[in-house]
Amino acid sequence: MKVNSSSVKDMQDFAATEPELEGVEARDPLFVTALARGLDILRCFTPDREDLGSREIARLTGLPQPTVWRLCHTLLKLGYLVPGITPNRLRVGAGVLLLGHAAITRTGLSAFALPLMRQVAERHKISVTLAERNATDMLILQRIEAPSILSLNLHVGTRLDLGLSSLGWAYLCAVDGATREAALKQLKKRDPDGFARVLNDLARAMQEYSEWGVVFNLGRSHSDIHAVGVPVVSLDGKKVMALTSGGAKSSVTREKLLEEVTPSLKELAVRLSPMLH
Repeated sequence: MKVNSSSVKDMQDFAATEPELEGVEARDPLFVTALARGLDILRCFTPDREDLGSREIARLTGLPQPTVWRLCHTLLKLGYLVPGITPNRLRVGAGVLLLGHAAITRTGLSAFALPLMRQVAERHKISVTLAERNATDMLILQRIEAPSILSLNLHVGTRLDLGLSSLGWAYLCAVDGATREAALKQLKKRDPDGFARVLNDLARAMQEYSEWGVVFNLGRSHSDIHAVGVPVVSLDGKKVMALTSGGAKSSVTREKLLEEVTPSLKELAVRLSPMLH
């Protein structure tokens, strides 16, 4: 990336102190901070943020702009970032796409799950989504929608909030206490002001999960959508993903979710479980 004189001045004016890593990461002698920060930069790019400048990346990551410049330069050289449509902006390159494809197809889970998810979607005229945790988000790995339902702008690669989605609640209800506590600390650090809502939503979800083995999202993430979520747990209990199904609240009631959709979704989770490792 070419650095012009005004950009150099901007970098010099930017605060030079980088944020300290906290917790286990800061105490782990094998932890490579530069690698972690490079990955943080790649996570800034989403379907809604396809094209970013260095100042935006610095704001999103909390890193000083000189650090952002150096890391972006390296990612450009390696093909994980490429020049954006407009000058001095960036977008993800083919290297990221290759990594994403490898991740989605690493176990054949995505291909294996799709026809099974389609059966559930068409049987109940709903959407079915499979996702795994990525930091403070749930990353969609596979999604299918029945043709007749209200369509949302969700697709493979979309990230939903870990603390504010049925996918996230299902995941948090199924993981062990230590993993849940670590995830909650990340959520609190990311958004201290919104953390009380996360705790309230999770408390409700855990009560539902204890009673029915599912969690409900009845208009909380989207006022017109009702959804139900279940975890997908590997046979050894070490890997957890999540499934969610839903549709327009006018046709997908809580009763339908509990009485019709939940059994199908739980059965789907059981069939996917052996594929997780």
